[in-house]
Amino acid sequence: MSDEEERNHDIDMTVTDEAIRSLREQLEDSTFKSSARILILVLLALARKMSSVQLRALTGLGKGSLENHLDKLESFGWVKISYAKSMGARGVPRQTVEITEKGLEGCRELLRSIKSLNV
Repeated sequence: MSDEEERNHDIDMTVTDEAIRSLREQLEDSTFKSSARILILVLLALARKMSSVQLRALTGLGKGSLENHLDKLESFGWVKISYAKSMGARGVPRQTVEITEKGLEGCRELLRSIKSLNV
């Protein structure tokens, strides 16, 4: 390996090490401790707002599991849950989930970190 190739390799490894460190720090956040929560955030980042029925269909999560993840995401300030006045099939108000600015930025940062790895 030439000196120039070795320098470029060292620079690439430094960039990769920093990207991995950033990604590791993000994934240590409680928000990202679950692949289901990451998927929910990515879906909401794409659509901005979805019903819980849509989220269940796209994630494959059961109602209780989805509610648990949404409650955690809401407690972190990443999503906002609201209930529409119109009633669903069983007379229950329709639940709508919207990603917050904090959630959108967190999701974008995670995706930027992954993209910076150039895999």
